[in-house]
Amino acid sequence: MVKRNFGLFAAVVCLLFAGFIFSRIQSFWQPEKLPVVIAVSKTPLSTPFYVAKSIDAFKNTCVDVEFHHVIGGQMAFTNVMSGQADFGTISDSVIAFQSLAQKKFVSHATFVHSDNDVKLLSRPSAEIKTIADLRARRVGVTKVTASEYFLSSLLAMNGMSVADVDLVNYKPEQLLTAYLNNEVDAIVPWEPFAFKSIHLLGNEINLHDTKNLNSLSFNLISLPADNVTVNKAKCVIEGLAKAIDFISSKPQAAQNIVINELGLEPDFIDWVWPDYIFKLSLNQSLLLSIKAQALWLAESQVSDHKQLPQFNHFIDSRALLQVDSGAVTLSL
Repeated sequence: MVKRNFGLFAAVVCLLFAGFIFSRIQSFWQPEKLPVVIAVSKTPLSTPFYVAKSIDAFKNTCVDVEFHHVIGGQMAFTNVMSGQADFGTISDSVIAFQSLAQKKFVSHATFVHSDNDVKLLSRPSAEIKTIADLRARRVGVTKVTASEYFLSSLLAMNGMSVADVDLVNYKPEQLLTAYLNNEVDAIVPWEPFAFKSIHLLGNEINLHDTKNLNSLSFNLISLPADNVTVNKAKCVIEGLAKAIDFISSKPQAAQNIVINELGLEPDFIDWVWPDYIFKLSLNQSLLLSIKAQALWLAESQVSDHKQLPQFNHFIDSRALLQVDSGAVTLSL
């Protein structure tokens, strides 16, 4: 009996020792995670990041991710340029503005498109029935963002320019306050600020039908990437790919994650969700969009920078190619 107990004890000890050795070997072969800070713009467009965080999509990647939540892609860009964040989420409009300013950065992937995220809202008493009625009116925008470019596009379609309106610059979260204070006749917010304005004011604000008139994308950017940054970007994109698969297979669960993360009403998600296409890509449409917006900037009075850069310098496809080579369809 003593021998049998001793044998059992020895077997248990051997198993524990083997488990300890295995865990040590496993930790040896699994490199330490790389710390990464991502400046994430607080918008449903950043849904893949919220979902990735919720489902722990970065767990089996090489990065340990920390989010810095910011308002607007311009602030996310500033965080990256100042070194406060390794990566940021910004619109193609911000890419165009900053590329023309000769800032040095790269986009690693597009992760969402929308054809209705930025909207034109006006005061009923201003009697703005058409875009032409904006002439000489006070219009609140967030300069150097998709808000300003969207307005300029609408005006251009009607033979006008930003010089034909009284353009007033506000932070995105200040546009509604400016409207309430009667400082402007119309505002050009993105979501969720557009929905909040309509939800709060009801018949006291008009929503103009501008769907399909402009497409917006959100992109993952960083400073020009060395091999370490490319590896970090690859691992971030791996997490985003898992999140986007989750969004596709479990859309209601993904919507609930965004509702909880941003403190939104379910009605708002129903409002914007049909306009979103979540997909990883680096394609020619991104370059064309950036070029078109930068050309507009150079030819308008919006920017002091007139020389167009080499736009392909702002695209780095190495990370996305390692995750999904089919998602890259660029002619650089």
